[in-house]
Parts: sequence; structure tokens; C-alpha cells
Amino acid sequence: MPKRVFAEDERNQLKLTMLEEGFPLLKKYGMTHTTISKITEAAGIAKGTFYHFWNNKEEYMADLIMYHRQKMIPVLISEDVMTGKRKLGEEDARRYLHAVVDEEISIYPHLTLEDEAKLFKNTDSFVPDIEKESAITRGLLEHLENVRKDVNLPLIANMTKLLVIASESKEELHEKVYKQTIDTLVDAILNLIFEKG
Repeated sequence: MPKRVFAEDERNQLKLTMLEEGFPLLKKYGMTHTTISKITEAAGIAKGTFYHFWNNKEEYMADLIMYHRQKMIPVLISEDVMTGKRKLGEEDARRYLHAVVDEEISIYPHLTLEDEAKLFKNTDSFVPDIEKESAITRGLLEHLENVRKDVNLPLIANMTKLLVIASESKEELHEKVYKQTIDTLVDAILNLIFEKG
């Protein structure tokens, strides 16, 4: 049977629909139990349509993480900041970093280290890339005021990854001091970013 050809608008809408359905499914089932069948059923499309966009679930999940990360930015950073009319301060950055690990709005706490390993093995989206990650970090820091002149972009990227890893490993950490652990990591990242005094 020949592959169906979708018009560009239809293709974009189908992909968007599947990505929109992914986060609620990931929150409910986790990555392991979020199946392609569940994704396409939630999106109201045939299972075969999925393969017009992704070769496997890991490729889909990598795109879902990127999509959700991009979707979060305007929610956390207002338009006047995005357009350069205003800069964010340290407390704004603190709220942003806490949002990255907030179970209600962020995708990361719903992943596990095993999920990350599958994504790392089956896609090239998660291979450490110091240039790419430094550029992403630099782009975020451009929206902040009082950034240190000697800012170490790869170190900030790594520390932010540790923050995410902590949220993905919450069950392995001591629950009693989990919030304090997150606060300490956030404080360490902020100390790497902002001028003091």
C-alpha cells in the first residue's frame, strides 16, 4: 500500500496534535507505558500515520521534549522580555529554574534516567554538544540583567542538567530534603550566573 501524502498544513496539524497529546499521556503513564497506540488514539488518528513523522517512540519523545520546552518559554518569559523591552532579574531566573522541575508544568519530572538512556541511545537529540548547549544557555542569559562577565556557559548547562536529573531521580533522593536539594542546586546555578554585590 503506498504511503499517503499529506498537504503541508495537514501534516503540520497532525504532528502538532500528536505532540499536544503527548504530555498528558507521559504524565499519566510514563515514557515506557506511553505507547504509539495510546498517542495515536488520543490524537484521533490511525496508528500508521505516526510513522509518517517518526521512526519510533524515542524519536517522538525527543521531539515532544523539544516541543514542550519551546512551549514553556513564553509561559514563563513574557513577550516584553522576549522582545528585549525588559530584562529579568535573579528572582525571575529562580522561578524559571524551579518551573523546569515543576511536575505540573514541566515534562522533565515525568521522565526517568532509564528514559533518558533510551533517548540517548536511540536518537542524536541528547548527545552532549558543548557548542549547541552553550548557545542555548547564552540565548537564555541574554534575557537577564546583571549577568557575570566571566559566566561559564558549559558549567551552567551542566548544572541545569543536574537539576533536571535530580527531578527525574526524585524517588531515589531523600524526600524529606528534596525541596532543599532543588533549592541548593538552583542557588548554585544563580551564583554562576549573577554578579554579586
